[in-house]
Amino acid sequence: MRLTELIRNKAFWCIDLLKGGKKRSHYNNIKSIIENPNSPESIHSKKQHLQNILEHAINSTEFYKQYSEYNSLEDFPVINKNVIRSHFDGFQSKDFIELPKFTVSTSGSTGTPFKIYQNGGKRIRNMVDTIYFSEKAGFRIGYRLTFFRLWNAFEQKGKITRLLQNIVPVDVFELKAKGKIESIIQDLSSSKYSNSWLGYASAYEDICTYLDQKESSTIPNNLKSVIAISESLNTYTKESIYKYFNTEVVSRYSNVENGIIAQQPLGNKKYFIINDASYVVEILEVDSDNQVEDGKPGRIVITDLFNYSMPMIRYDTGDIGIKGVVDSKAVLLEVRGRKIDQIYNTKGEVVNINIVLLVNKYPELRQCQLIQESQGKYLVKLNSEREFYKEDELLNEFKVYLGEDAIITVEYVDEIPLLASGKRRVMVNQMINS
Repeated sequence: MRLTELIRNKAFWCIDLLKGGKKRSHYNNIKSIIENPNSPESIHSKKQHLQNILEHAINSTEFYKQYSEYNSLEDFPVINKNVIRSHFDGFQSKDFIELPKFTVSTSGSTGTPFKIYQNGGKRIRNMVDTIYFSEKAGFRIGYRLTFFRLWNAFEQKGKITRLLQNIVPVDVFELKAKGKIESIIQDLSSSKYSNSWLGYASAYEDICTYLDQKESSTIPNNLKSVIAISESLNTYTKESIYKYFNTEVVSRYSNVENGIIAQQPLGNKKYFIINDASYVVEILEVDSDNQVEDGKPGRIVITDLFNYSMPMIRYDTGDIGIKGVVDSKAVLLEVRGRKIDQIYNTKGEVVNINIVLLVNKYPELRQCQLIQESQGKYLVKLNSEREFYKEDELLNEFKVYLGEDAIITVEYVDEIPLLASGKRRVMVNQMINS
């Protein structure tokens, strides 16, 4: 590590020590459980984490108080975004109502705007989960992190925060701008810092496609880690990142409302190590709440062990996965996200990012689906819990990505149906599905 990177790293842990060492304590607990999952200490710790959150939920929330006679986790109901939205106050812990809390808002990739509260301890746990799993991919605190994201759909980080965290935000939509990818490559090549990338798999694919077109050779760089989030990482992108940057990219399975659920290990592995230090992960049948045996696909349902402000017990993530065991560790052999078709803008160019994420800003919307009916013509289906007054504002945001001349029709619906797989399509191209 360079001196400035080392200073950032040491400063982070020294400040934590001065504040009581909470982050270090969480780090040691996460590391112990993940790396020694079957030790008596890890088994006891996981059991204690689960018992603590279940007892807390029963004793401090209206929604869970009726389950005081439970015998196991399976006695609790499976919940989802709509259940939490419908009983929002009932999920809030009375013990944390007056305490500082953090609002987390997301549509995930479901097209369903959604918010929850997190307590300070949960925020710290998430931060340390990120530190641990990032380290497993090659990242260290102090490295410069380039974050590829649809930043317009999320809260922007201030300049001071970016400086302190050494983050360089890149909006993935801007990658199509002339010279943008070349600028990123040149910046990486000339950088004397240790660099890491975090972002959508489609952003990495755009960069690799650009380098293919240039018939580029390996890029001189100091890239220590590459982590893909939010989207499936295909073989082409994985192999091309290694070809051009001599760095392995790993896929991370996470969501905004909870945190890191699982991540691929280094070594060109396809499975995901489950973060059972912070979550209980179940795989349930698509059409029932029965457990699915290892090796068969089902709904990914998680219990968040550290959100005491709004306990989320047996929360259906909306994703499909296959569970198994590798080297005595619980893993996800496969993760299947929501189905998103390729959408084309009015110029015929692929919009390969999930622009339905833009509904994050509109909590009054229950669901949103974007359908391409023909070249330049689109239908937006909205499920709103009350009259929606910002329709023009939302459509203008869509036009930034689809084209100012896009013809967009709005249809209000009571529900956007699920596929037979249990997933909901949020972007549909009827031109390629007809």
